[in-house]
Amino acid sequence: MTPELLARAARIRLLLLDVDGVLTDGRLYYGAEGEVLKVFDVKDGHGLVLLRDHVELGVISGRPGLARKRLEELRFKHLVFSQRDKLEGYAQLAHLGFADGQVAYMGDDVNDLGLLRKVGLSACPSDAHPAVRAAVHFVAAAPGGRGAVRELVELILRAKGLPLA
Repeated sequence: MTPELLARAARIRLLLLDVDGVLTDGRLYYGAEGEVLKVFDVKDGHGLVLLRDHVELGVISGRPGLARKRLEELRFKHLVFSQRDKLEGYAQLAHLGFADGQVAYMGDDVNDLGLLRKVGLSACPSDAHPAVRAAVHFVAAAPGGRGAVRELVELILRAKGLPLA
C-alpha cells in the first residue's frame, strides 16, 4: 500500500459498490419457479459490518433490487437499482453532499469506468474486465463475491486507523 493509496482511503466517507461481480460472483442462479438467486460472501459482509459505523454504505446496480434483503441486513443506506449508467446513479446521490474525493467505488465492468474515474478511491476485484483493472487505484487480490470487498474495507479501516476486528 502506497502512501498515496492510504491517503485516498483515509478521506473516504461514502463507500459505493456494484452488486453483480463485486458483492456477488456475477453468476445468476434460477430456481424452478424462475426466481433469481445470488450468493454473497459472509467475509465481505463482516467487513462491511466493521466499516458501517464509520463510513456510509451504498450500491449502484444495473439490475433490479434482487439484493435488497442482504443490503438491508448490512444496513446499506443508499440504494440505486436498475441503473446501468453508473454516473447517472451517482448523480442520484448528489444530495448527500459528499465531495468526489470522499467517495470510494468498486466496480467490475466497462459500464463502471466513468464512475471509477470520478471518485477519490476506485477499486475492482481481481477478475474485473482488463480495462477496469487498468483504470483503478486498487485491484483486490480476490475475485468478486469472494473477498474483494473485504480487502477494500480493510484498506479503508487501516487508513483511518480503525481496528480490523
